[in-house]
Amino acid sequence: MFIIEEINILIIKDEKSYIQKLEEVLSKITKNISVCADFDTAIEKFLNERFDYVITDYNLFDESFTIKNFTESYPQTDLIIAATNPSYLDGSIALNQGALEYIDFNKEDISLPMKLLDYSEDKKDRKKLKDDLFNNYCLNSKNDTFLKVLSHCEKVAKSKSNILLIGEPGTGKEILAKYIHICSPRISNKFISLQCSSYTELMLETDLFGKEMEGKFELANNGTLFLDEIGNISIETQTKLLRVLDTKKVSRINSDKERIIDCKLISSTSKDLYTEVMNGSYREDFFFRINSIVIKVPPLRDRAEDLEQLINYFLKKSQDENGIIINSIDSEAKDFLYTYDYSGNIRELKAIIDRMVVLSVDGRITRDGIPILFNIRKEINVPKVENYKSIISFKDYKKESEAQYLKWVLEQTGGNVTEAARRLNMSSRQLFNKIKEYDINKTIKKTP
Repeated sequence: MFIIEEINILIIKDEKSYIQKLEEVLSKITKNISVCADFDTAIEKFLNERFDYVITDYNLFDESFTIKNFTESYPQTDLIIAATNPSYLDGSIALNQGALEYIDFNKEDISLPMKLLDYSEDKKDRKKLKDDLFNNYCLNSKNDTFLKVLSHCEKVAKSKSNILLIGEPGTGKEILAKYIHICSPRISNKFISLQCSSYTELMLETDLFGKEMEGKFELANNGTLFLDEIGNISIETQTKLLRVLDTKKVSRINSDKERIIDCKLISSTSKDLYTEVMNGSYREDFFFRINSIVIKVPPLRDRAEDLEQLINYFLKKSQDENGIIINSIDSEAKDFLYTYDYSGNIRELKAIIDRMVVLSVDGRITRDGIPILFNIRKEINVPKVENYKSIISFKDYKKESEAQYLKWVLEQTGGNVTEAARRLNMSSRQLFNKIKEYDINKTIKKTP
């Protein structure tokens, strides 16, 4: 082995033989080893020093200061439990509360240096991947709420608990799921993503559990499985997923053979699943199984501080992707960008800026780049507030407005769904789903 100067380790224990044994094996990889007797002293050290790893015994924790308290308070420091009286239950609790490793001090201390070398390599990879994620998806923020979300993601990444990300469509929930994966001990294994709303029930189950080939659960073994829009799956699929989560075993379609799986489950939804449970359209036991930890992602309209950097970020990205150089933006187009409500959140902001860049004239973004929906509000029969005889929910108002607009666009394209989807900057599948949802197919006036 060789010395790695940048590894800083703190051993917390008041037993001389415990400390000497660890110092002996750890000195093979680092000279930066500090020791203190208890957590009160350790916390004082944390005020002035940075530690990559803390190694301590399980019995030093109690109800007043738990493993979860430590891992959430110091997310940048990995906790390793070297237990003098190891037990399966203690190990399970430690790992679920965010400990990086739980080892038998009497048997596994010799293997610890090699494990730390592997973890240190993971940390280097983690830093690079985190930097790439922040640069590629503009995760830097000035908004307090979003900064707390990022901090929460880092804290929960170390636990084995199932995580549910809630928030409106387009707020970046999948990116945050990737961030959690990168911050977790599973970084060296796969991150597998599945969009639940894009499949029929049979196709979804085949993709999840596998048939002739591996399903998403098997592919994500020892890694992270992200199920996007989990609120859209049927009761039957919920029941099958619940069994997998309870048993940690999965069987492929038409097979009795069970395969053991260990993956971190992160789910997301834009639905109010609690209401779905109350209405009987969602299993209560499954709901509580997937939401051990809930993280609420704020909509873009609540992140006014971040709008400027997001606009600049997507402008540069769109210019690079389209090979177009933008030199100026007309005041009307700029005012629109900074005052629009972005009901589609970050996804809609990106689509709008792509449109503006593509429709720019001689390097100048003009009012013609403003989305068609905004420009033609007077031309289409969007329900007006004054036309309502009673107050309806904002959700119902938006639904009526969207239905009217989609009907208008389909009429302009002569009922050509593919062309309408292209102009709307959405997939044909999404548009077909909307047509079915709003039952507007029968009312489309097709042009000859």
